[in-house]
Amino acid sequence: MKTEKIINKESSRCLNVAANEVTSLRINNKVENTVRVYDKGCIGVEGRLGKADLDEMSRSAQEKLQQGIAYPETHDEAIVMDVDSVKEILKEEQFVSSIKGLVARLAKENPEFIFSNKVLLNSSQSTYQNSDGTSLSYKGNQLLLEFALKYKGSANIMDEFYGCESDYFNEDEICRDVKSKCDAFLKELPHVAEDEGTVIGDFEPLQYAMQHLLADLYFNKASLFDGKLGQKVFHEKLNIRVNRDPKEQLNLPFFDAEGVVNENFVNYMIKDGVIERLLTCKKSASDYGVENLGAASANYDGVPSFGISGLEVENTAEDLGKLVQGTAVYVTVTGGGDMTPSGDFSLPVIVSYLYRDGELVGRLPGFTVSGNIFSILGDGFIGVTNKGIERFGKRSYFVYRAKLVNKT
Repeated sequence: MKTEKIINKESSRCLNVAANEVTSLRINNKVENTVRVYDKGCIGVEGRLGKADLDEMSRSAQEKLQQGIAYPETHDEAIVMDVDSVKEILKEEQFVSSIKGLVARLAKENPEFIFSNKVLLNSSQSTYQNSDGTSLSYKGNQLLLEFALKYKGSANIMDEFYGCESDYFNEDEICRDVKSKCDAFLKELPHVAEDEGTVIGDFEPLQYAMQHLLADLYFNKASLFDGKLGQKVFHEKLNIRVNRDPKEQLNLPFFDAEGVVNENFVNYMIKDGVIERLLTCKKSASDYGVENLGAASANYDGVPSFGISGLEVENTAEDLGKLVQGTAVYVTVTGGGDMTPSGDFSLPVIVSYLYRDGELVGRLPGFTVSGNIFSILGDGFIGVTNKGIERFGKRSYFVYRAKLVNKT
Protein backbone atom coordinates (compact mmCIF):
# COMPACT_ATOMS: atom_id res chain seq x y z
CA MET A 1 0.00 0.00 0.00
CA LYS A 2 1.16 3.51 -0.83
CA THR A 3 -0.14 6.78 0.61
CA GLU A 4 0.21 10.32 -0.75
CA LYS A 5 -0.61 13.50 1.15
CA ILE A 6 -0.87 16.81 -0.71
CA ILE A 7 -1.65 20.27 0.68
CA ASN A 8 -2.08 23.28 -1.60
CA LYS A 9 -2.49 26.75 -0.12
CA GLU A 10 -3.37 29.72 -2.31
CA SER A 11 -3.71 33.39 -1.45
CA SER A 12 -4.97 35.99 -3.91
CA ARG A 13 -5.42 39.73 -3.69
CA CYS A 14 -7.62 40.76 -6.61
CA LEU A 15 -8.26 44.36 -7.63
CA ASN A 16 -11.32 44.84 -9.83
CA VAL A 17 -11.05 47.60 -12.42
CA ALA A 18 -14.07 49.17 -14.11
CA ALA A 19 -14.21 52.22 -16.38
CA ASN A 20 -10.68 53.40 -15.53
CA GLU A 21 -11.22 53.07 -11.78
CA VAL A 22 -10.12 50.54 -9.18
CA THR A 23 -13.47 49.64 -7.67
CA SER A 24 -12.83 46.90 -5.12
CA LEU A 25 -10.31 44.61 -3.48
CA ARG A 26 -11.04 40.94 -2.86
CA ILE A 27 -8.79 38.80 -0.69
CA ASN A 28 -9.19 35.07 -1.19
CA ASN A 29 -7.46 32.33 0.77
CA LYS A 30 -7.91 28.66 -0.08
CA VAL A 31 -6.53 25.44 1.36
CA GLU A 32 -6.95 22.12 -0.47
CA ASN A 33 -6.08 18.82 1.24
CA THR A 34 -5.73 15.53 -0.61
CA VAL A 35 -4.95 12.01 0.51
CA ARG A 36 -4.55 9.21 -2.02
CA VAL A 37 -4.14 5.55 -1.14
CA TYR A 38 -3.01 2.91 -3.66
CA ASP A 39 -3.39 -0.82 -3.15
CA LYS A 40 -3.79 -3.88 -5.39
CA GLY A 41 -4.15 -1.81 -8.57
CA CYS A 42 -6.79 0.56 -7.19
CA ILE A 43 -6.86 4.11 -5.85
CA GLY A 44 -8.88 5.75 -3.10
CA VAL A 45 -9.02 9.56 -2.92
CA GLU A 46 -10.24 11.81 -0.13
CA GLY A 47 -10.21 15.59 -0.59
CA ARG A 48 -11.26 18.36 1.76
CA LEU A 49 -11.12 22.15 1.87
CA GLY A 50 -9.85 24.21 4.76
CA LYS A 51 -8.53 22.75 7.98
CA ALA A 52 -8.44 18.96 7.83
CA ASP A 53 -7.26 15.92 9.76
CA LEU A 54 -4.99 14.04 7.33
CA ASP A 55 -5.00 10.87 9.42
CA GLU A 56 -8.80 10.73 9.35
CA MET A 57 -8.67 11.47 5.61
CA SER A 58 -6.30 8.54 5.15
CA ARG A 59 -8.78 6.18 6.75
CA SER A 60 -11.54 7.51 4.50
CA ALA A 61 -9.34 7.15 1.40
CA GLN A 62 -8.61 3.51 2.33
CA GLU A 63 -12.33 2.80 2.55
CA LYS A 64 -12.77 4.23 -0.96
CA LEU A 65 -10.43 1.58 -2.34
CA GLN A 66 -13.53 -0.61 -2.36
CA GLN A 67 -14.92 1.50 -5.22
CA GLY A 68 -12.47 -0.35 -7.47
CA ILE A 69 -11.08 2.66 -9.35
CA ALA A 70 -8.13 1.26 -11.30
CA TYR A 71 -4.77 2.99 -10.87
CA PRO A 72 -1.25 1.52 -10.66
CA GLU A 73 0.68 1.59 -7.41
CA THR A 74 4.10 2.97 -8.32
CA HIS A 75 7.17 3.34 -6.12
CA ASP A 76 9.91 5.81 -7.01
CA GLU A 77 13.20 6.74 -5.39
CA ALA A 78 12.58 9.04 -2.43
CA ILE A 79 13.27 12.73 -3.03
CA VAL A 80 13.45 15.46 -0.38
CA MET A 81 13.44 19.01 -1.76
CA ASP A 82 12.31 22.44 -0.56
CA VAL A 83 12.18 25.43 -2.93
CA ASP A 84 11.17 28.98 -2.03
CA SER A 85 10.97 31.22 -5.12
CA VAL A 86 8.91 34.03 -3.57
CA LYS A 87 9.97 37.52 -4.62
CA GLU A 88 8.83 40.88 -3.30
CA ILE A 89 6.76 42.13 -6.24
CA LEU A 90 4.69 44.71 -4.41
CA LYS A 91 4.26 45.10 -0.68
CA GLU A 92 0.69 44.32 0.31
CA GLU A 93 0.19 47.80 1.73
CA GLN A 94 1.37 49.30 -1.59
CA PHE A 95 -0.65 47.04 -3.91
CA VAL A 96 -3.84 49.10 -4.08
CA SER A 97 -2.14 52.50 -4.39
CA SER A 98 0.33 51.24 -7.02
CA ILE A 99 -2.39 49.78 -9.25
CA LYS A 100 -4.60 52.85 -8.79
CA GLY A 101 -1.69 54.97 -9.99
CA LEU A 102 -1.10 52.62 -12.93
CA VAL A 103 -4.74 52.65 -14.05
CA ALA A 104 -4.96 56.43 -13.75
CA ARG A 105 -1.83 56.84 -15.87
CA LEU A 106 -3.09 54.37 -18.51
CA ALA A 107 -6.33 56.29 -18.79
CA LYS A 108 -4.54 59.63 -19.05
CA GLU A 109 -2.04 58.49 -21.68
CA ASN A 110 -4.70 56.67 -23.74
CA PRO A 111 -7.81 58.90 -23.54
CA GLU A 112 -9.57 57.07 -26.40
CA PHE A 113 -9.78 53.86 -24.35
CA ILE A 114 -11.55 52.53 -21.26
CA PHE A 115 -9.69 50.03 -19.06
CA SER A 116 -11.44 47.29 -17.09
CA ASN A 117 -11.10 43.78 -15.66
CA LYS A 118 -8.60 42.90 -12.89
CA VAL A 119 -5.09 42.76 -11.46
CA LEU A 120 -4.06 39.93 -9.14
CA LEU A 121 -1.22 39.36 -6.72
CA ASN A 122 -1.10 35.62 -6.11
CA SER A 123 0.98 33.40 -3.85
CA SER A 124 0.96 29.66 -3.28
CA GLN A 125 2.47 26.95 -1.12
CA SER A 126 2.38 23.29 -2.16
CA THR A 127 3.58 20.23 -0.27
CA TYR A 128 3.66 16.61 -1.38
CA GLN A 129 4.59 13.64 0.82
CA ASN A 130 4.32 9.91 0.27
CA SER A 131 4.94 6.76 2.26
CA ASP A 132 8.08 6.02 0.19
CA GLY A 133 9.85 8.91 1.90
CA THR A 134 9.43 11.65 -0.70
CA SER A 135 8.87 15.11 0.78
CA LEU A 136 8.52 18.11 -1.54
CA SER A 137 7.70 21.71 -0.74
CA TYR A 138 7.33 24.79 -2.95
CA LYS A 139 6.49 28.45 -2.38
CA GLY A 140 5.94 30.96 -5.17
CA ASN A 141 4.12 34.12 -6.21
CA GLN A 142 3.22 36.16 -9.28
CA LEU A 143 1.59 39.36 -10.50
CA LEU A 144 -1.15 38.94 -13.10
CA LEU A 145 -2.30 41.86 -15.25
CA GLU A 146 -5.56 41.27 -17.14
CA PHE A 147 -6.77 44.51 -18.72
CA ALA A 148 -9.68 44.60 -21.14
CA LEU A 149 -9.42 47.63 -23.45
CA LYS A 150 -12.52 49.22 -24.98
CA TYR A 151 -12.22 51.84 -27.69
CA LYS A 152 -14.65 54.64 -26.85
CA GLY A 153 -15.85 54.79 -30.44
CA SER A 154 -16.79 51.11 -30.48
CA ALA A 155 -20.03 49.33 -29.62
CA ASN A 156 -18.13 46.23 -28.48
CA ILE A 157 -17.84 45.16 -24.86
CA MET A 158 -14.08 45.04 -25.37
CA ASP A 159 -11.80 45.60 -28.35
CA GLU A 160 -8.34 44.62 -27.14
CA PHE A 161 -6.62 42.91 -24.25
CA TYR A 162 -3.38 43.40 -22.41
CA GLY A 163 -2.34 40.58 -20.13
CA CYS A 164 0.78 38.97 -18.77
CA GLU A 165 2.37 37.52 -15.65
CA SER A 166 5.47 38.76 -13.90
CA ASP A 167 7.59 38.51 -10.77
CA TYR A 168 8.19 42.27 -10.64
CA PHE A 169 6.28 45.53 -11.13
CA ASN A 170 7.38 48.32 -13.46
CA GLU A 171 4.82 51.00 -14.24
CA ASP A 172 6.89 52.58 -17.02
CA GLU A 173 7.26 49.31 -18.93
CA ILE A 174 3.55 48.49 -18.64
CA CYS A 175 2.49 51.95 -19.80
CA ARG A 176 4.90 51.86 -22.73
CA ASP A 177 3.53 48.49 -23.86
CA VAL A 178 -0.10 49.55 -23.58
CA LYS A 179 0.42 52.90 -25.31
CA SER A 180 2.21 51.21 -28.22
CA LYS A 181 -0.75 48.88 -28.71
CA CYS A 182 -3.36 51.63 -28.30
CA ASP A 183 -1.60 53.97 -30.74
CA ALA A 184 -1.39 51.18 -33.32
CA PHE A 185 -5.06 50.30 -32.79
CA LEU A 186 -6.08 53.82 -33.81
CA LYS A 187 -4.19 53.62 -37.12
CA GLU A 188 -6.40 51.65 -39.50
CA LEU A 189 -4.60 50.00 -42.41
CA PRO A 190 -5.79 48.18 -45.55
CA HIS A 191 -5.62 44.39 -45.94
CA VAL A 192 -2.23 42.76 -46.34
CA ALA A 193 -1.93 42.03 -50.04
CA GLU A 194 0.07 38.80 -49.78
CA ASP A 195 -1.73 35.45 -49.89
CA GLU A 196 0.82 34.02 -47.46
CA GLY A 197 2.54 35.88 -44.69
CA THR A 198 4.51 35.68 -41.46
CA VAL A 199 2.29 35.43 -38.39
CA ILE A 200 3.31 36.40 -34.86
CA GLY A 201 0.94 35.11 -32.23
CA ASP A 202 0.46 32.77 -29.31
CA PHE A 203 0.41 28.98 -29.34
CA GLU A 204 -3.16 28.53 -30.60
CA PRO A 205 -2.21 26.34 -33.59
CA LEU A 206 -0.04 24.24 -31.31
CA GLN A 207 -2.86 23.73 -28.82
CA TYR A 208 -4.87 21.87 -31.45
CA ALA A 209 -1.90 19.65 -32.24
CA MET A 210 -1.38 18.88 -28.53
CA GLN A 211 -4.87 17.37 -28.33
CA HIS A 212 -3.67 14.67 -30.71
CA LEU A 213 -0.68 13.83 -28.52
CA LEU A 214 -2.77 12.51 -25.64
CA ALA A 215 -1.69 8.95 -24.90
CA ASP A 216 -5.30 7.69 -24.72
CA LEU A 217 -6.14 9.24 -28.08
CA TYR A 218 -2.91 8.09 -29.68
CA PHE A 219 -3.12 4.45 -28.65
CA ASN A 220 -6.78 4.23 -29.62
CA LYS A 221 -5.82 5.12 -33.22
CA ALA A 222 -7.70 8.44 -33.08
CA SER A 223 -4.69 10.74 -33.31
CA LEU A 224 -3.62 12.80 -36.29
CA PHE A 225 -0.12 11.55 -35.51
CA ASP A 226 -1.02 7.86 -35.34
CA GLY A 227 2.08 5.67 -35.70
CA LYS A 228 4.49 8.61 -35.58
CA LEU A 229 5.80 8.24 -32.02
CA GLY A 230 9.58 8.27 -32.29
CA GLN A 231 9.52 9.83 -35.76
CA LYS A 232 10.52 13.29 -36.99
CA VAL A 233 7.24 15.00 -37.81
CA PHE A 234 7.90 18.70 -37.21
CA HIS A 235 10.57 21.29 -37.97
CA GLU A 236 13.95 20.39 -36.50
CA LYS A 237 13.95 23.62 -34.49
CA LEU A 238 10.66 22.76 -32.77
CA ASN A 239 11.19 21.60 -29.18
CA ILE A 240 8.22 21.22 -26.84
CA ARG A 241 8.88 20.35 -23.23
CA VAL A 242 7.54 20.31 -19.71
CA ASN A 243 9.62 22.86 -17.83
CA ARG A 244 8.99 23.22 -14.10
CA ASP A 245 12.30 24.87 -13.30
CA PRO A 246 11.48 27.32 -10.45
CA LYS A 247 14.14 29.69 -11.78
CA GLU A 248 12.18 30.05 -15.03
CA GLN A 249 8.53 29.51 -14.07
CA LEU A 250 6.28 31.73 -11.98
CA ASN A 251 4.19 30.36 -9.13
CA LEU A 252 4.44 26.78 -10.46
CA PRO A 253 5.60 23.87 -8.27
CA PHE A 254 8.66 22.01 -9.52
CA PHE A 255 6.74 18.73 -9.14
CA ASP A 256 3.50 17.59 -10.77
CA ALA A 257 0.29 16.40 -9.08
CA GLU A 258 1.79 12.92 -8.58
CA GLY A 259 5.02 14.16 -7.05
CA VAL A 260 7.09 13.55 -10.17
CA VAL A 261 10.25 15.68 -10.39
CA ASN A 262 11.86 15.48 -13.82
CA GLU A 263 15.62 15.53 -14.14
CA ASN A 264 16.68 19.18 -14.13
CA PHE A 265 12.91 19.88 -13.95
CA VAL A 266 12.59 19.33 -17.73
CA ASN A 267 11.21 16.55 -19.96
CA TYR A 268 10.74 16.78 -23.74
CA MET A 269 7.64 15.80 -25.71
CA ILE A 270 9.04 17.00 -29.04
CA LYS A 271 12.82 17.08 -29.46
CA ASP A 272 14.34 18.44 -32.68
CA GLY A 273 11.00 17.80 -34.41
CA VAL A 274 10.75 14.18 -33.20
CA ILE A 275 7.73 13.03 -31.15
CA GLU A 276 9.54 11.49 -28.18
CA ARG A 277 6.78 11.36 -25.55
CA LEU A 278 3.02 11.76 -25.22
CA LEU A 279 0.83 13.59 -22.74
CA THR A 280 0.53 11.12 -19.89
CA CYS A 281 0.04 10.62 -16.18
CA LYS A 282 1.30 7.57 -14.28
CA LYS A 283 -1.80 5.56 -15.18
CA SER A 284 -1.77 6.17 -18.93
CA ALA A 285 2.01 5.68 -19.03
CA SER A 286 1.55 2.31 -17.30
CA ASP A 287 -1.44 1.32 -19.44
CA TYR A 288 0.44 1.84 -22.72
CA GLY A 289 3.97 1.04 -21.62
CA VAL A 290 5.45 4.47 -22.36
CA GLU A 291 7.55 6.91 -20.36
CA ASN A 292 5.63 9.26 -18.09
CA LEU A 293 5.98 12.93 -19.07
CA GLY A 294 5.73 14.24 -15.51
CA ALA A 295 2.94 16.73 -16.12
CA ALA A 296 0.01 15.19 -14.26
CA SER A 297 -2.84 17.29 -12.95
CA ALA A 298 -5.59 16.55 -10.43
CA ASN A 299 -8.47 18.16 -8.59
CA TYR A 300 -8.02 18.07 -4.85
CA ASP A 301 -10.71 15.37 -4.59
CA GLY A 302 -10.12 13.65 -7.93
CA VAL A 303 -8.03 10.97 -9.60
CA PRO A 304 -4.85 12.23 -11.36
CA SER A 305 -4.90 12.69 -15.11
CA PHE A 306 -2.69 14.28 -17.77
CA GLY A 307 -1.93 18.00 -17.51
CA ILE A 308 -0.21 20.76 -19.44
CA SER A 309 1.08 23.00 -16.64
CA GLY A 310 4.65 23.98 -17.44
CA LEU A 311 4.34 22.91 -21.07
CA GLU A 312 6.31 25.31 -23.26
CA VAL A 313 8.00 25.69 -26.61
CA GLU A 314 11.74 26.18 -26.26
CA ASN A 315 13.07 29.51 -27.53
CA THR A 316 14.87 29.43 -30.86
CA ALA A 317 16.07 33.04 -30.92
CA GLU A 318 17.21 35.76 -28.55
CA ASP A 319 14.57 38.23 -29.71
CA LEU A 320 11.87 38.76 -32.32
CA GLY A 321 14.21 40.74 -34.58
CA LYS A 322 16.20 37.55 -35.17
CA LEU A 323 13.07 35.76 -36.44
CA VAL A 324 11.27 38.42 -38.46
CA GLN A 325 12.94 40.49 -41.13
CA GLY A 326 10.61 42.86 -42.96
CA THR A 327 6.90 42.76 -42.17
CA ALA A 328 4.59 40.37 -40.35
CA VAL A 329 1.10 40.32 -38.84
CA TYR A 330 0.87 40.34 -35.05
CA VAL A 331 -2.31 38.57 -33.95
CA THR A 332 -3.75 39.57 -30.56
CA VAL A 333 -7.49 38.79 -30.53
CA THR A 334 -9.04 35.78 -32.26
CA GLY A 335 -12.56 34.47 -32.60
CA GLY A 336 -11.87 30.80 -31.95
CA GLY A 337 -10.23 28.41 -34.36
CA ASP A 338 -10.75 24.85 -35.53
CA MET A 339 -8.81 21.96 -37.02
CA THR A 340 -10.13 19.18 -39.27
CA PRO A 341 -9.22 15.48 -38.81
CA SER A 342 -6.68 15.89 -41.64
CA GLY A 343 -4.93 18.78 -39.86
CA ASP A 344 -6.32 21.75 -41.81
CA PHE A 345 -6.28 24.69 -39.41
CA SER A 346 -8.38 27.86 -39.49
CA LEU A 347 -8.14 30.80 -37.11
CA PRO A 348 -10.46 33.85 -37.46
CA VAL A 349 -8.53 36.99 -36.49
CA ILE A 350 -10.44 39.89 -34.94
CA VAL A 351 -7.58 42.22 -34.00
CA SER A 352 -4.10 42.21 -35.49
CA TYR A 353 -1.37 44.67 -36.36
CA LEU A 354 1.17 45.15 -39.09
CA TYR A 355 4.61 44.65 -37.58
CA ARG A 356 7.67 46.14 -39.21
CA ASP A 357 11.24 46.56 -37.92
CA GLY A 358 10.30 46.01 -34.29
CA GLU A 359 7.32 48.36 -34.27
CA LEU A 360 3.54 48.12 -34.60
CA VAL A 361 2.60 50.16 -37.69
CA GLY A 362 -1.19 50.03 -37.41
CA ARG A 363 -4.30 47.86 -37.11
CA LEU A 364 -5.36 45.50 -39.89
CA PRO A 365 -8.90 44.55 -40.91
CA GLY A 366 -10.20 41.14 -39.88
CA PHE A 367 -8.97 38.08 -41.75
CA THR A 368 -8.43 34.34 -41.26
CA VAL A 369 -5.15 32.50 -40.74
CA SER A 370 -5.26 29.10 -42.40
CA GLY A 371 -2.95 26.22 -43.24
CA ASN A 372 -2.24 22.61 -42.47
CA ILE A 373 -0.80 21.87 -39.05
CA PHE A 374 1.97 19.74 -40.58
CA SER A 375 3.04 22.78 -42.60
CA ILE A 376 2.65 25.34 -39.81
CA LEU A 377 4.75 23.21 -37.46
CA GLY A 378 6.99 21.95 -40.27
CA ASP A 379 8.44 24.01 -43.10
CA GLY A 380 6.27 26.98 -42.06
CA PHE A 381 7.63 27.11 -38.51
CA ILE A 382 10.00 30.07 -38.04
CA GLY A 383 10.68 30.10 -34.32
CA VAL A 384 9.86 31.18 -30.78
CA THR A 385 11.22 33.92 -28.54
CA ASN A 386 10.24 35.53 -25.27
CA LYS A 387 11.54 38.99 -26.18
CA GLY A 388 9.66 41.05 -28.69
CA ILE A 389 6.91 43.61 -29.05
CA GLU A 390 5.93 44.00 -25.40
CA ARG A 391 8.67 44.40 -22.84
CA PHE A 392 7.00 43.88 -19.47
CA GLY A 393 6.47 40.49 -17.90
CA LYS A 394 6.69 36.98 -19.22
CA ARG A 395 5.29 36.07 -22.64
CA SER A 396 6.26 34.14 -25.75
CA TYR A 397 5.97 34.92 -29.46
CA PHE A 398 5.22 32.00 -31.77
CA VAL A 399 6.20 32.80 -35.37
CA TYR A 400 5.14 30.83 -38.45
CA ARG A 401 4.11 31.12 -42.11
CA ALA A 402 0.46 30.66 -43.09
CA LYS A 403 -2.17 31.77 -45.57
CA LEU A 404 -3.93 35.06 -44.89
CA VAL A 405 -7.51 34.92 -46.14
CA ASN A 406 -8.97 38.43 -46.19
CA LYS A 407 -12.60 39.02 -45.37
CA THR A 408 -14.64 40.72 -48.09
